[in-house]
Amino acid sequence: MDRDINVNSSLALKDFLAATVPMRTEKPTTLEILCRKLSGHPLPTDEKDHHSFLTPMLVQASYDSSDALQQLTNFFTEQTRGNRNKPQTEQLRRHWSYVLLNLSRVSLQHRWLLVSLGRSSYQQDYWLQRYELSYRQMKDIVGYLEANDLIVKKKGGKFNSGATYTRIHPTFALKQHLWQFYLDAEQPTEGPYITINKGTDAAKDAIYNLPDDHPERMQMELINDFLRGHTWACKGPVRLTYNTSVVGGGRLVTPYQSLPDRRIRLRIRTLIDEQPICEVDYNANHLRLNLALLHNQHAGDTPYEDICDIAGFEYSRRTQVKAFVTRALGSGNNTLLQGSEDSREKALKACNSTGMSNKVFETIEHATLKRFPKLGLYKGWGLHAQNLEGQILKDVMLEGIKKDIVCLPVHDAIAVQQQHQDWAKEVMLETWQEHLDGVGTKVKVDLP
Repeated sequence: MDRDINVNSSLALKDFLAATVPMRTEKPTTLEILCRKLSGHPLPTDEKDHHSFLTPMLVQASYDSSDALQQLTNFFTEQTRGNRNKPQTEQLRRHWSYVLLNLSRVSLQHRWLLVSLGRSSYQQDYWLQRYELSYRQMKDIVGYLEANDLIVKKKGGKFNSGATYTRIHPTFALKQHLWQFYLDAEQPTEGPYITINKGTDAAKDAIYNLPDDHPERMQMELINDFLRGHTWACKGPVRLTYNTSVVGGGRLVTPYQSLPDRRIRLRIRTLIDEQPICEVDYNANHLRLNLALLHNQHAGDTPYEDICDIAGFEYSRRTQVKAFVTRALGSGNNTLLQGSEDSREKALKACNSTGMSNKVFETIEHATLKRFPKLGLYKGWGLHAQNLEGQILKDVMLEGIKKDIVCLPVHDAIAVQQQHQDWAKEVMLETWQEHLDGVGTKVKVDLP
């Protein structure tokens, strides 16, 4: 850092934070309740699924939380500006705003924020360069937060599992100032809208350099151009994201879908253009896609319940059946769709990690294959299903544009204003059938 953290600056921080704690209301919001619950939890699991990359974020000036963000950003900027000139200070201020908003996001999603503290990364990483992030600014910001016990930091480096960036997570002293920005913070709606997570550099270059008239590029630009004029919680671009190749994955991804909605129903209580929403989702989608595409077979009205009946389970154990089917379909060689004993073992271990015993696993396995003997377990169907799922939901969103209806992707579902739920059900059923040669499916509606 340009200057050491001294006693006076630490006192200034404590005084500032004490004076700017958000007001507590007699009737706390769902968001505030979530923040309080998470504050008592242990740190997030340090695994890939619990990591988030730093991205540009902003809060529109019209939102109530904008003034609070500006105060927080200005204070931290002044504490760390050192000998920077005016343009350099403004660059630092921009970085502080990004970091605070990203920390707000990971604190409510219970994740780690990935930040690079290696100088070379800023010369090599595509996204760090695209977002115009600076090594010097990030080094000073993370250093200040760590010195003042505002974050927990795990140093990055090269490990047996591969290289990873430094991970940071806010302490409660900072969290209590950040939750108020979570729903208001948005990512700029800008490309690229088609990305690839892994794969070779050549594969990534091929994705990023698609010609202007490529059908998928044109479709994703149309979707994002339409959405840019609308509002919703955690607004950001919708991207078509592949995993290893253009047939590996291909889900629609947007920040909105990461809103918590299990133990605390937050996402379903948010708004689209200030109107209440519902979510319409495909029932047992990966199972149905497998049977429909590979065997032209309809899975029936209640596939998971059917498996419960055969297994002798109460319907309350439907979640266990779903967990088994999801992991058994996803495990295996996703390129060749070939099963193996090793694939089964991986699925078993994954189910064991959720608390499922070997006996329950075997019982569900037997019942599943008795009900659906052609179902392709342990053959890596998951990424193929995601690809098809993404294409279907993309077409649903394009149909929504024709009717001026906002559709937000949520894995195998879409969120729409409640007034459009009948339209959404009809279009989702029709689109699915068009992709699966007339085989039907089922959808359900989730309301607050």
